[in-house]
Amino acid sequence: MDLSEYLAKLDGQYRLYDVGRRIRKIDKAVFQKFESLESAYPFPYLQHAWLALYISPPKQPENETLMFLKWPLDEQGKLVPYVRDDLVHRLIKLSETPLQADTEIDDPLKDNPFAFKPDNVRLANLHALIQTSQRRKPSAHLDAVVKYLQAGTLNPEHLNQFEGLGLQGIADVAARIETYKASLKACLPHMPQEALLAFSQCLEHHLVPLDIAQVMLMRFQNEIQHDQNVIKVEACMRIIGACQNDALRIEAWQMWFDSNYAGDMACVLAFATRNYDDLAFIPQRITDFLVSLAALNQEQDASYTAFIKIAGDLLFLPGIRNLLLNALRSETRPAILSQAMQALLSSKQA
Repeated sequence: MDLSEYLAKLDGQYRLYDVGRRIRKIDKAVFQKFESLESAYPFPYLQHAWLALYISPPKQPENETLMFLKWPLDEQGKLVPYVRDDLVHRLIKLSETPLQADTEIDDPLKDNPFAFKPDNVRLANLHALIQTSQRRKPSAHLDAVVKYLQAGTLNPEHLNQFEGLGLQGIADVAARIETYKASLKACLPHMPQEALLAFSQCLEHHLVPLDIAQVMLMRFQNEIQHDQNVIKVEACMRIIGACQNDALRIEAWQMWFDSNYAGDMACVLAFATRNYDDLAFIPQRITDFLVSLAALNQEQDASYTAFIKIAGDLLFLPGIRNLLLNALRSETRPAILSQAMQALLSSKQA
């Protein structure tokens, strides 16, 4: 029995989410093809499928379950069957007694070798998505965030008073982005960096409307002109990266590559882990991107550790693999890329 078959037999509903690079719902038909080895996992990250499985028995919210599973993938990005079989076996055993989960939604399979616990940001955003999908009330933290945005809309100086805002409340607003679009559009351009980063860490898991992305592009263009602005620049990149307007995103990435932040670790990671596929629109920037990766942490760690991890992950992805390989194999590549590529190859042989 595979996982989809097991879940289909449950008296209730279930949802699957990818929680790797961004949180997104996985179509059940797509997951079924992955499970049956017909296709690769659609959203691999670090050569794993990072899954959240939400099970909701009918009219039994006290027995709702949320499991977090980190499944290794083979060289083709496909399922390793014994990993799935282990989970199904455990679920069948657990089904002999009611599954218990507290209101803080936790993973009941704590001894599962393929289980993991996401960070607080992902937990808050996944909780907000589930509550929204179930048409339930948001958390008690929402009101404070809404009042903060309302005050900031009337007077941007009030946006400095962000202490005490709950992460769950910010996630609840982000999950209802269309409802609070006007307030977000008015406030995001003026938020101090700490608040802006918190909002960006939630908004990046949703489709950011074009008008919000446009005001963030204007802020981004201004922030990259100044030094010591890395938190603001990173936050802008996270929000802009969640917009579906290709031209707007590419305009932002071109600005970034031409700025002093092109080699900053936080910014490089924000792009490399979320919007790497945009390199297909700007192939002339691929070498610049790889050089930035190769230069990360070299002052403290001369062994290209960051390049090995990040480039190694991206070379695992069919959509971007050939573009990166062409740049890495070019006879005119910079010396640092030759050295970084040799370090990557050596790591694979170790």
